[in-house]
Amino acid sequence: MRTLAAALVALAGASCSDSAHYYGEEFAGYYRGPSEAARSERIDRKEIIHWGSNPKDKKRIGFLHKYESQPRGSRSTREGYQIMNALGNKALGMITDEGRFYRYDEHGRPSIYINEYKIIVVGLKVFFGIPQSENLDLEEIDPYK
Repeated sequence: MRTLAAALVALAGASCSDSAHYYGEEFAGYYRGPSEAARSERIDRKEIIHWGSNPKDKKRIGFLHKYESQPRGSRSTREGYQIMNALGNKALGMITDEGRFYRYDEHGRPSIYINEYKIIVVGLKVFFGIPQSENLDLEEIDPYK
């Protein structure tokens, strides 16, 4: 009986010890690994609509594409926006994840810094030169239009 009690005490002590039996690699499957290559994909697309005082005069002035990018060697992703023209075939500028607006130059590089805005619609008004008294909205694209 003494032997059994001593064995139980030894097992109880061993099970409560915090010895070096922890391996971080066992949990690696729960976390996204670092990116092997840079990845970017479009996750949303909206129309940029402008009108003055009458909502019947709505006119599309561009598209706003939302992208999710993951830099090479990173686990985190960043969101960014690209501003396209009314036809959707030419990129006019970009918006970073922090809200910085850039206009592309003639070579397609984001070289002209406009400003930083927390509200995208306000920044788009400044980007397109629309007065703050007029209206601008982002609308879902209707495939049947």
